Amino acid sequence: MINGSYGAGYRPLSKNDIQSIHEASLQVLKQTGFLVDNQRALKLFQEKGARVDLERKIVKVDEYWVMDYLKKAPARLTLYGRDPEKSMVVEANRVYFGTGGTALNVYDRHTGERRKTTARDVADIARLIDTLEHIHWYCLPVYPNEKTKEEADLARFFFGLQNTGKHVMGGIYGSFAGAREVITLAQMIAGSENALRKKPIISVICSTISPLKLETKYVDFIFDLVEAGIPIATSCAPIAGATSPVTLAGTLTQINAEAICGVLLTQVMKEGAPVLYSTVPTTANMHTMEFLFGAVENGLMNAACAQLADFYNLPMYATGGVTESKLFDVQNGFEKCMNNLLPGMAGAQLIHNAAGLIDSSMAVAYEQYVLDNDLLGMALRVLQGIRVNDETLAIDVICDAGPGGNYLAAEHTVNNMRKELYTPRTAVRKNYAAWLREGQKGSVDLAREIAADLVDNHETIPLPGDLQKEIFKKYSFLGEGV
Repeated sequence: MINGSYGAGYRPLSKNDIQSIHEASLQVLKQTGFLVDNQRALKLFQEKGARVDLERKIVKVDEYWVMDYLKKAPARLTLYGRDPEKSMVVEANRVYFGTGGTALNVYDRHTGERRKTTARDVADIARLIDTLEHIHWYCLPVYPNEKTKEEADLARFFFGLQNTGKHVMGGIYGSFAGAREVITLAQMIAGSENALRKKPIISVICSTISPLKLETKYVDFIFDLVEAGIPIATSCAPIAGATSPVTLAGTLTQINAEAICGVLLTQVMKEGAPVLYSTVPTTANMHTMEFLFGAVENGLMNAACAQLADFYNLPMYATGGVTESKLFDVQNGFEKCMNNLLPGMAGAQLIHNAAGLIDSSMAVAYEQYVLDNDLLGMALRVLQGIRVNDETLAIDVICDAGPGGNYLAAEHTVNNMRKELYTPRTAVRKNYAAWLREGQKGSVDLAREIAADLVDNHETIPLPGDLQKEIFKKYSFLGEGV
């Protein structure tokens, strides 16, 4: 089991701020409501006591009703990996970092050229992530462009599950039948329908459309996912200044209302259904009106959303280290660092998009995963804080060394150095002469070498027995070209 790291020291919102945003969001849900473009769901909301305008497809809810249904959602989830040691308990103040994105492009690990992503990339990145200790789960990051729309979702989940023992999360973009096949596939790999329900090895992202809209296809997906017991992230991604107010407080009011809507939808379907309070706040570039993923305000809002999720006692899916940079440069580093560290310090629980993405999530790079793994290791070291106890105060050790002594050979140093001091694998910490002598390699060079070795040589936990043959027989297109 992956323990996660303690967060929640950083608080961009005061208690009064949280209460104000909470009350503003509830006023929006009561006065304006939200659009549910799905007759089955509308009737269900109506049966459960919400105020529903079937013609306009608008649902309005009062505070007491909202709070009652939010309390029905679980405060704690376990997201299982095929390898039990890589499962995660998602609850207050446990911080985990994961991948994400559904990028369409990758920088080829052999040529460095930008090209379209394939199912092979889904598999290779999964195998890479399986080895990177600070990336805790595999949120499917790329799209297999060579597959048809009907094949793509199944291919993504299969090659993800096949090549990592970590939990696999992903969106569904194809047909309704394709979504059902993803569930069937996961049940086959888990062992049975009941085995998947007890230990869900996948979770699924079904997006809410900003502002305040639940789209019919995703609602249909959610009905099946809830029935199968699969955890759901109903992610909402308003763009401040475009699809939400330009003020951060205004966007927080809207995104909080949207996140609540997703939770409410699952709970009217089935009380206690596993769901995440899910947020992807972004801002608009006021010069071009394109959305920005790397802006520091996004990190601020994700940290604030972590406080709101805690206010409702709900497990949370947040957003982390994305950059607008197209290169492995300084902008890449500072945007990723700030946008991972801020929500982590606020106690956000599942921070997706934290690794691998560049160019506003339009592309990934193998070396970027290795670089980001080191960055996340540093962030997790920050969250670990400073241990203060009799062992770490080291009074006897200091006295034994005495004035003018040293601690290099002390047993205390050997016992504690790895616990106290984090060493990134891609950091260049040699002196200048040694750096020249060893080829003048920088962090990106080292990351490429590490990525190549891990992708080529790491062996993941195999699928049991003849399961892979059985899956290929049922879904023959999965065996093509990979």
